[in-house]
Amino acid sequence: RAMAAGGTYRAVVCERISASAAEGIEAAVLSDLPRKATLSNGEVRIEVRAASLNFPELLMMQNKYQYKPQLPFVLCTEGSGIVREVAADVSHIKPGDSVFFSWMGGCACEEVVLQAYLCMPLPKDLSFSQGAGFHMGYATGYHALVHRGKLKPGEWLLVTGAGGGMGLMAVELGKALGARVIAAASSDDKLEVCKKVGADFVVNYSKEKLKDAVGKITGGAFCDVIYEPVGGEIFDQCVRCVATNGYARLLVIGFASGTIPKFPINMALIKGFDLVGVRMGAQLGLQPDLSREMMQDLFKLASEGKLKPYVCAEYPVERYKDAFKLMEAKKVIGKCCITFGGNSKL
Repeated sequence: RAMAAGGTYRAVVCERISASAAEGIEAAVLSDLPRKATLSNGEVRIEVRAASLNFPELLMMQNKYQYKPQLPFVLCTEGSGIVREVAADVSHIKPGDSVFFSWMGGCACEEVVLQAYLCMPLPKDLSFSQGAGFHMGYATGYHALVHRGKLKPGEWLLVTGAGGGMGLMAVELGKALGARVIAAASSDDKLEVCKKVGADFVVNYSKEKLKDAVGKITGGAFCDVIYEPVGGEIFDQCVRCVATNGYARLLVIGFASGTIPKFPINMALIKGFDLVGVRMGAQLGLQPDLSREMMQDLFKLASEGKLKPYVCAEYPVERYKDAFKLMEAKKVIGKCCITFGGNSKL
C-alpha cells in the first residue's frame, strides 16, 4: 500500500538520542505521521519506494554527526519513488515520473513532500533501490576524486573501506575515470564484490599491512590518490602509502572506524603530499552550479552503464531494524535499502 488510511503515512523515526548505535536501532519506531494536505509552491508529493541507509544515520541516533537534526526526525537521507502530485508552478516533473532524491528531512517513510529541484529522474536501467543509493555515494566520490583529488587517468587510486557504500562507489567511479584502482577492505567477500565493480587489485587489510601489499602491487611507486573513509589505524597506514614521487592527495572522507586519527604533520613535509578534507554536502551547497555539472557527468556515466549501485540487501519497512542492524554489524556490502509498497525482493 502506498499510504495508510486516514491522512497519515508510516515513517521510521528517531525520537530520542541513544548512547550507542545498537540502542538507537532498538529505540527507533515506525510511526504514523500526518500527511501535508496542500502542496506549497515548488513542492512535489512522492510515494516512496526505497530509502537507502548510510553510516551517518547511526551517528545521528547518538547525536555524533556534524549535522544534528531536531528530534523527532525521520531516518535516512536518500530515497526514490513515484511522483504523485506536483504544485501548480512545477513543470519539469509530472505525476507518474520515477525520481530519486537526497533530503535531510528524512526518506524512510511512505510519502515525502519536498522541493521539486531536489528530485532527479531515475535512470531507466536502475531499480528503485539502486536509485535510492545513487546520490550520496557517487556525489561524495565525484567531489572527492574529481574536485578535490584531481584524479587523472592512469594514476594509482587506493580506496579503503571499499566494501561499504561510499567505498564501493568510489572504486567504480575511479575505474570509470580511468584510474588504476586498488580496493582495500576487511574481508574477502567484500573484496569479491570490489572485483565485480572493476577493482584492478584488492587487499584484505585484516590479513596484511597496506604498505606491504600496496608497495608490491605498484612496484614501489605507491598511490597518487587515496580515498579514506575509515580513519583510525587504517588512516595511519595510508600515510605510508602515498606516492614516493610526491604530489599525492590523501582524501579525508570520514571515520567509519569510530576513531579520529592524530596526524603526524611532519609526514606531509617528508613525503610531499596533500592532506585534503572532503565535505561534499556543505561544499556543493555553496556551489550549486558545480553540483549540477557533477550530476550531469554522473548521469552520463550511468547511461553508459559505467555506474550501477550494488545493493546487497532490501528489507520491507516492517523489518527496518534488521536493515540498521546489518549496517551496525558492518555487514553491508555496497548499499542496503528499506523498501515500501511491496517493492522488496526478499
